[in-house]
Amino acid sequence: MSRKVATLFEYVSYRYEPASETDSYSTEENVLYLTEDTLQELEHLNRTKYFLDIGRKTLKPLNYIGVVTVGNLTIQILPKLFKGDGYENNKSIIAGNVLKMLSYAESLPITEIDTADLDTEEFEFFEVFVWLFAKNLAELIKSRQNREYVARSEDLRFIRERIDVRRYTNPAKLHIVPCTFHEFSRDNTLNRTLKYTCHLMSRAVKSSENFRLLKFITNVLEPVVLAPVTLAEVDRIRFTRLNRQFEPFIRICRIFLAHSTLTLRASREETFSLLIPMEKLFEEFIAQVLLDDPAYFFGKRVEIQSQESIGYLAENSFGRNVFKLIPDITVRDGGAISVIDTKYKLLNLDDAKFDVKQPDMYQMHAYVTKIRASSAVLLYPDTDVIEYGTFFFVHTDADGLKHRVPLYIRSVHLSENMNTPKGWAAFRRSLADAVRVIIHEDIREEGYPALAIPKAAGQ
Repeated sequence: MSRKVATLFEYVSYRYEPASETDSYSTEENVLYLTEDTLQELEHLNRTKYFLDIGRKTLKPLNYIGVVTVGNLTIQILPKLFKGDGYENNKSIIAGNVLKMLSYAESLPITEIDTADLDTEEFEFFEVFVWLFAKNLAELIKSRQNREYVARSEDLRFIRERIDVRRYTNPAKLHIVPCTFHEFSRDNTLNRTLKYTCHLMSRAVKSSENFRLLKFITNVLEPVVLAPVTLAEVDRIRFTRLNRQFEPFIRICRIFLAHSTLTLRASREETFSLLIPMEKLFEEFIAQVLLDDPAYFFGKRVEIQSQESIGYLAENSFGRNVFKLIPDITVRDGGAISVIDTKYKLLNLDDAKFDVKQPDMYQMHAYVTKIRASSAVLLYPDTDVIEYGTFFFVHTDADGLKHRVPLYIRSVHLSENMNTPKGWAAFRRSLADAVRVIIHEDIREEGYPALAIPKAAGQ
């Protein structure tokens, strides 16, 4: 039975009804027809990674994007980057933008993507993700394969490098010499990671082209042992000028191994999931784009740090620091410092507080007061560039003077087709408009802004 694909969007409720065993999935007017086995398997996957809100009659994807395959059904979840019903008609742009975001967040080998090729009823985000990985890796591995000196320990009939005297204890086998030596080999952790990932991917793809590319890679790596590779082993891989070209592919392998449920163990009806938290992707994407060209986005040379620890919120009873403070982005402009935090949620312009959550305000207040920031930004995704407004944190210094630190609530435009020059330029302009507000020409001592700051709307 051929695999069927259901495309769902985050935070959209879909009604589901029981289906027969022979009809494991179908859709009619936003209704999912699922077998009892399929529903149970989705509930099982949901226990380890809560990506679906499953009710009695409805099913709603949450803040993960990616794919889940159960039997002959594949559910792919895409972000809802268009308001109203626009997301249904812009599937290819959304998918292309997600791939673009992944290319920045994880330095993946993805350049421009022709979204016209993605605009089909049979489009699967996972298949495109694998194709971009396999096509580029196959081209690289044809001409270049990673070899490293790997430590070996073997019993030989001749001396090679160093004798392992601790194992040289049997008088009856003095002609056998236990040696430890280094061999310039392809069977190293980097190649094992590539082979293991390609093998797992080949079990999950349905595209014959993807299967062929993945099999080609595993065949080229035939001397490499096929064995499970842990994330800790992947993280210990060191890149030099000799193997730097493989770094983007190892990043994809890490994404796959970290978020996939596949293993080498085979089962009668295999399930598979590759789910990526959208808020983390949004955060890393924005940080990397800003780091790549700070002069453009802030109109001057500034120092940008991503995920920089700025201290701790409190101490426990033993005097030990607890609750580390790590804003998404810190920006230093001379003696002034500002913080930017991304939040992957939609705001409400009609709400008096724009639907900004209270815990987010507490978090930003902690950042601002800890480092005496001159300003801060909460950055949200949207379909338009919106200046929602500004809140102010009020501080009193040692002299009794009050200082107002602005917290700007801004959005960045994610609905443009980022894989076209025009769309990418529009996105960059929207991001510059959102973050450049933190740059002040008049900064008071100790990082506080001057009091001549415009009031927010409604104040």
